Amino acid sequence: MSATEHSGRTVAEALDRALAALGVSRDEVEVEVIQEPRPALLGLGGREAKVRVTRKATPGAFAQQEAEQLLALIGYEAQAAVEESADGISLTFVGQEMDLLIGRDGKTLDALEFLLGLHVARRQGQWIPIVVDTQGYRARRERTLIAAAQQAADRAAREGAPVVLEPMESRDRRTVHLVLQDDPRVTTASEGEGEQRRVVVHPKESTPPVE
Repeated sequence: MSATEHSGRTVAEALDRALAALGVSRDEVEVEVIQEPRPALLGLGGREAKVRVTRKATPGAFAQQEAEQLLALIGYEAQAAVEESADGISLTFVGQEMDLLIGRDGKTLDALEFLLGLHVARRQGQWIPIVVDTQGYRARRERTLIAAAQQAADRAAREGAPVVLEPMESRDRRTVHLVLQDDPRVTTASEGEGEQRRVVVHPKESTPPVE
C-alpha cells in the first residue's frame, strides 16, 4: 500500500492513524489535508479531520520519472531502467535513436546526468551521484580510455617524455588516473583549463614536482 486516507478528531490524530497504517514515519510521506475538523454546534454539523498520506517516491524512482518526462519533451520515446545503491543512482535508457542521445563523446548523456542531478538534489536536499547510460556506451568508453591510458604509459616509458592525451571530461580523466595510479613507470597529472583540461602521462624520471 502506497497511499491511504484516515480520519480523526484533529489533523494530527488523522495523520498518526495514517502513518501507523502505512508503517512509515512523517518524513517518508506527503500529506494532503482533505478535510479540516469542525466542532459540532448543539450536537449537530460536526465533522472529523481527514488526510490523505502518500509514500514519497525513492530518489531513483523520482529520477526515472523525471528522465522519461525530460526525454519526451525533446522528442524521444524511451524508457529508463533504474538501479539504486549506496553509490548513487544508475539509469539506463532503452528506445529509438539512442545513438543521438549519446552525443559526441557522451556529452549529451553528461548533460542529462547534470540536469537530473539538479532535480534530485533539489527534491532530496542533498546531491546524489547519477549515472546515465544507453546501449552500453559507458562500458565501451571505459574500455577505450583504459586502452589509451596504457598506450600512453607505454610510450612515455619508452620515449622518456610526457604524453599528452586529448581533452576530457572530469569523469574520463579520473578513469585514466585510476588506471595508471599503480603503474611504476609513470605518474599522471591533469593540466589545462576548462574544456581543454587533459591528462598528461609523465615518465617517472622526468615527473615535475607536485605542488
